[in-house]
Amino acid sequence: MTVQRYHFHCVGGDGDAVFDLTGRWVPRLRALGPQADRVARTLMDGAPGTDWANWLVDVHDARGRRVLVRTFEDVRSAK
Repeated sequence: MTVQRYHFHCVGGDGDAVFDLTGRWVPRLRALGPQADRVARTLMDGAPGTDWANWLVDVHDARGRRVLVRTFEDVRSAK
């Protein structure tokens, strides 16, 4: 098992963004989706009055390659 660091950037449709500069160690590729969901939920819970309709979690590996995109709407509907 190879643990890798991934960055979970949150990006809005109006150019707003919250960048994950530190990254998180994730042990398996299948753990990326649940981790992206937790990141989105944490941001949504911290600002409940915000319109999250056009936001997404844009996950990149340590080399900067995109490995996953998850919309906040998908996260919200999966509750």
